[in-house]
Amino acid sequence: MTGWRIGQILALRWEDVDLENGTALSRAADNKGKRDMLIQLHDLALDHLQTVRSFHVSVFPLEVDRRSLYTEFELIQKAAGVKPHGKQFYGFHDLRRAFATMNADRMSGDALQALMQHKDYQTTQRYINMARQLKPAVAELFEPALDRSAIV
Repeated sequence: MTGWRIGQILALRWEDVDLENGTALSRAADNKGKRDMLIQLHDLALDHLQTVRSFHVSVFPLEVDRRSLYTEFELIQKAAGVKPHGKQFYGFHDLRRAFATMNADRMSGDALQALMQHKDYQTTQRYINMARQLKPAVAELFEPALDRSAIV
């Protein structure tokens, strides 16, 4: 619900989260844009942050090496039967790309750029252009005849 890079999420500290005002500060040292940005958070993200609230300095403390996080993400996908087309597993950047694609038509380019913290608007524009190509293509996908009542 943020479009943030995994490194930004792992670097987030409780001192930078304001649950009352619904914001989080992404620090220059922790983001690719190399600038501090105060980001408005979605209510769903705020609800989740309320449930994980702790006295740890980090919002999402990682007590193991970062590669273990990727391994666990792959195991979750495998257990769920999730298999992306053309590759073995989704990576965390795929979630970021999906955030951009799914929201490109829901907000202005400036808002999307701010949320994703792109330094260059051209980067945001590539996501917007891809979304405009993919949405009509997906609508034209072959749809097999399925008994939808069996889908839970």
